[in-house]
Amino acid sequence: MSAPVLSPDGTSVAYADADGLVTVTHTATRTVRPVLGVPPGAVHSLAWSPNGTHLLLITETSGREHFTLHGLRLSGTPLPPRPLSPDGTVQVRGLWTAPARPHGVVTAVRRRGERGLHPWYVPLGGPDEAEDPHGAGRRVAVCPDGTRDWAFDSELACRACLVGHPDGTLSLLATDDGHDWRPLTTFPLEDAPDTRLLGVHPSSGEVLLLTAYRADAVRVAAVHPGDGRLRTLLAAPPYDVATAWLAPDGTAQATLHHAARRHYTCADPAYRRDLDTAAALDTGDLELLGRDLADRHWLLAFHHPDRPPRHHVYDRRRATATPLTRHTPLDPTSARTTSARTGGIRSEHLPLTASDGLPLTAYLTFPVQPPDALTPPPLLLRIHGGPWSHDVWRHDPEARRFAAEGIAVLRLNYRGSSGYGRHFRDLGDAEWGGRMQQDLYDAVDDMVARGLGDPDRIAAYGGSYGGYAALLALTDPRFRCAVAVNPLVDLASDTWADSPYWRRMRPLWDKQIGWSRLSRDELRRRSPLHRVDTMTGPALVVRGANDPRIDAAGIEDFVRLRRAVGGEVDELVLPNDGHAVRSGPGKRAFQQALSSFLTQHLGIVPAGP
Repeated sequence: MSAPVLSPDGTSVAYADADGLVTVTHTATRTVRPVLGVPPGAVHSLAWSPNGTHLLLITETSGREHFTLHGLRLSGTPLPPRPLSPDGTVQVRGLWTAPARPHGVVTAVRRRGERGLHPWYVPLGGPDEAEDPHGAGRRVAVCPDGTRDWAFDSELACRACLVGHPDGTLSLLATDDGHDWRPLTTFPLEDAPDTRLLGVHPSSGEVLLLTAYRADAVRVAAVHPGDGRLRTLLAAPPYDVATAWLAPDGTAQATLHHAARRHYTCADPAYRRDLDTAAALDTGDLELLGRDLADRHWLLAFHHPDRPPRHHVYDRRRATATPLTRHTPLDPTSARTTSARTGGIRSEHLPLTASDGLPLTAYLTFPVQPPDALTPPPLLLRIHGGPWSHDVWRHDPEARRFAAEGIAVLRLNYRGSSGYGRHFRDLGDAEWGGRMQQDLYDAVDDMVARGLGDPDRIAAYGGSYGGYAALLALTDPRFRCAVAVNPLVDLASDTWADSPYWRRMRPLWDKQIGWSRLSRDELRRRSPLHRVDTMTGPALVVRGANDPRIDAAGIEDFVRLRRAVGGEVDELVLPNDGHAVRSGPGKRAFQQALSSFLTQHLGIVPAGP
């Protein structure tokens, strides 16, 4: 499933749903045209070509993260999607388009036998085909090893790149020809995760980017192409900017950040006026998803925990909106997660305070309680991964499914989460299994004290880092059971960080986990693998067989050792999935196993049909 995208002329919206159906909705008539069917979860990114004749799809079906790029022609005779990557492509990353080059697209490509990614221009058809009659594209830049991001000018010429180094720092390099690179500035290790390129200023040539470098939070900044001077364009302290909207002339117009709810910071008074007008259309949190080339039409989403997002196409000139809510795939009334059983479920934002006084943000989805209930409902602590990620105020279908079965679901932005500025993020350094874990326990205690969770029926559930924290929670008597998806299980081992996937991020993992700061004994004490004999309660461990990120052998060791000391462990290996469970068969198998496990171990009486 991908976010819906607005066509360049503002007349249509394309969308790939969770079942793999790609549709185009005509805004004026709200008529829906199915244009493609792919395996569920295959579409990772969806975009329009600048001339509106093609949909561009980045897809992946194995879980190995070998992404491919296809173009789907929408005009004329229907044709199957055409592979757009050059011969020998192993992986693509990113899509860049420009109105001045309406018949082509740029993507970063790693080909067989190459260590790094390099940007390629790929023609879609039209006048640009003359540049490459075979349609195979051409490389537009040769980048240093370790390049992870790129910036292009209005003609899709590569002008800058970010290069990661073995010590975890990032170099911002500039080029005039795509081959000879000159350094502009270097970002220290602590700013590497949050720094990404936005583009190139059309008149000054400055490189536009998001970064927390020399600031307290991620903001929109510009780096001079000559001397590397950095200036701030727009910021929202103390919060990190998540999305930035720039004018064609390079002016920063607005940014989105997440506090407890979504908020915009506007430098353009017209954007502030129109966002305020649009926000009055709905009670949900407003998100600007996209805009047409003229910046007249906006695609909006309104988020509320009690329902799926509502989408509108907003005409700024007329101050009118067309809701995409009748007989379309974006219709919340037809969403599968909406049912009579979810009526009465409440969702709320809860400000919490950790035991050391740190303010935290949490979200609770609470089930309907029968009038004669003698005890609070069971509580499921769902822990986000990353840990440099964060939960937001939104509709959460999984949480509402659990609530429909009588389970309260708590989501917490513990210290180390992104979005809340540099200080909050860095409080998580070397605190895996330490203060970060205590934040989770403090949140659970708060819910129990408020009567919102049964202290005898508490479960932990998460993926990646969240899976690690969920398994470690079994060493604490608060928790009855845990569910871990692709978890890290051994902090004392750093061999997995030498894999090709993580090698250049090893210094960042050291900063996060604390290999160079903590003793081996302390790292073992914080590791599920070395705490199997102190755990209580059963675990469900889920692993994607094709996950390139995790230590699969470590997970198997955990399952074996926990069982060897008498622990109950259910293991589910998904043959067609990777770090995220995206395939249709994988999602069905996981949901069935998850529901059965929680129903059994939290003492849930299954709801009727």
